[in-house]
Amino acid sequence: MTHTSRHTLAVLLLIVALVSSPALASFERPAASVASEAQPSLDDPEAVEAWLDETMAAQLERHHVPGATVVLVHEDEIALAKGYGYADLDTRRPVVADETVFSVGSTGKLVTWTAVMQGVEDGRLDLDRDVNDYLADSAVSVPPTYPEPVTLRHLGTHTAGFEDVFAGMVADDPGEIRPMDQILADQRPARVSPPGAFVAYSNYGTALAGHVVAETADTPFVEQVDERIFMPLGMANTTYAQPLPARLDPHRATGYTYQNGGYQAHPPLVWTLPPEGGSLRTTGADMGQFMLAHLNEGAVGGERILSAESVREMHSRQVTKSERVPELNGMAFGFIEMDRNDERIVGHWGDTPRFTSLLALYPERDLGLFVVYNAPGGGTARFELLDAFTDRYYPRSDTPAVDPPTGATDRARALTGDYRSLTVSTSSWERLLGVTTRTYTVEATDDGSLRTTRLGAPTQTWVERRPGVYEAVGGSDLLVFEYDDEGRATHLFFDSFGPSTYERVPCYERLTVLQTGLGAGVLGFASVLLLWLAGPLWRRWRGHDAPDDRERAAHWLLGTVSLLWLAVLVIFLLAWLDFNAEAASPSLALQTGKLVRWVALAGTVGAVVATGLAWRDEYWTRPVRVHYTVVTAAAVVVAWQLSLLGVLPL
Repeated sequence: MTHTSRHTLAVLLLIVALVSSPALASFERPAASVASEAQPSLDDPEAVEAWLDETMAAQLERHHVPGATVVLVHEDEIALAKGYGYADLDTRRPVVADETVFSVGSTGKLVTWTAVMQGVEDGRLDLDRDVNDYLADSAVSVPPTYPEPVTLRHLGTHTAGFEDVFAGMVADDPGEIRPMDQILADQRPARVSPPGAFVAYSNYGTALAGHVVAETADTPFVEQVDERIFMPLGMANTTYAQPLPARLDPHRATGYTYQNGGYQAHPPLVWTLPPEGGSLRTTGADMGQFMLAHLNEGAVGGERILSAESVREMHSRQVTKSERVPELNGMAFGFIEMDRNDERIVGHWGDTPRFTSLLALYPERDLGLFVVYNAPGGGTARFELLDAFTDRYYPRSDTPAVDPPTGATDRARALTGDYRSLTVSTSSWERLLGVTTRTYTVEATDDGSLRTTRLGAPTQTWVERRPGVYEAVGGSDLLVFEYDDEGRATHLFFDSFGPSTYERVPCYERLTVLQTGLGAGVLGFASVLLLWLAGPLWRRWRGHDAPDDRERAAHWLLGTVSLLWLAVLVIFLLAWLDFNAEAASPSLALQTGKLVRWVALAGTVGAVVATGLAWRDEYWTRPVRVHYTVVTAAAVVVAWQLSLLGVLPL
């Protein structure tokens, strides 16, 4: 069994053990081709279309996706807009690029940031002003956790320092959507780092920026973007409306998941933070118009939505994550840097439970690529398409690193440990999701390379380019480490995942420690329950006296505590498995689990007291007292581990 297999098996067993989940993660880039003398050209549209036809057909089959739309814009026009596969399998309705309406998830955030820049041009907004100055008449505010204020520039570069939370983002019914200021006030995340310190992706931050736009214009955000972005660009089939308007609903793409060899259709998701982008529905052709506006200095067909200066600012780097590694992708304003093969690329990607999308602009090439899929398999497929497209038309010219340089082994060993995304929640049980799925374990190999593993992702091997900078073996992604003044690695960055920072965690928070603690607790609790059942039979067989009332009470206390902790573990594991539904509407089981965890904690305190009494008054035999002590200690450890996972907020 491989290291990755053992690691994954351990996670699944330990609750039973509670750990793993749908991940929001980085991706690995496949190896780029090296430039050859004769390269394909975008000037041959038939060849481009033929290549895309072949590529998309293979993707839909390989990644189990029913349908997709691809749009390519080049030199001020839509060069290709084409649908592939099916928008609906039951009716065999095909995807049509200028008709089929897809959910694009966070790719729609680019609309929000475009609207922010319109506000800057109008003089209503200043990117470097405290956002609280714009919220005087709103129920929303940013708390003064740090001396430095949060600005729109921080929000637009995901450096505001918010934790990432999902609560309040989705609902079960459109009727549950409340006014934006109420949602933002009720679901305000904690500020966990000073603004400007680190890049950490925040859905809430973009929603807050959209609210600022609406407050300063005294016009609902949705109306503003309809009038100032969608209408001027001719994006007639684009909307934030929920449910989808009657004229567009017949053209809606159905979202699917692939299960047990077949496709399962799902109803549309209801988003409660429309300005942050999640609820945007659009067609491939409409997104082509949006790309053209950004590639043509803010104007299309005589209609201007931004000035050339604003467009350049949005596309230029605003945040450099590592000063010593300037080639590492960082953040533009609203746009994520996606440079590949020395090509300047900015864009965004989006995920919902059923749809995945990607928009990539090559500003220096006057080129844009957009793709959207109606199944989760598109999450990998979109980056494969971007890589393949870039490698085909703008191939890499350098040679990948192969062998580690001298001294690499010692340097690699100093980097080992667990690195956790700064987006992980600190204030709710959602921390469980982040800790288990947004943590990379870094290990050194004997030859001086590094190996990274993350739950739900393949193991990746990295070879050193120079100290602290590693390149993916069989790929072109970069792994970059940041150091403190003493030369100790403190943070990790992926070139392929610009809007995130991973922080090295203490040894006691490593996944293996958490898993071991929870696993030991599960075994201990199970042993107590086994003795609960077998104890009377054992005493009868051995002829032992029945325990007195105090001994019986102590046994019942620890047995109850064991049952309660096992119930908590199972409840939160099931909530994790059905995370999207729990985020939309917490189940009765989850609400019960939140109560039971405190009862279990109180019982654990009681068990600690009972342990002391057992030793003082010599309950039972010595082996039984030792067992009672060990299981009580395990309960304390479980409570501590669950507090680190956010399940038990202490």
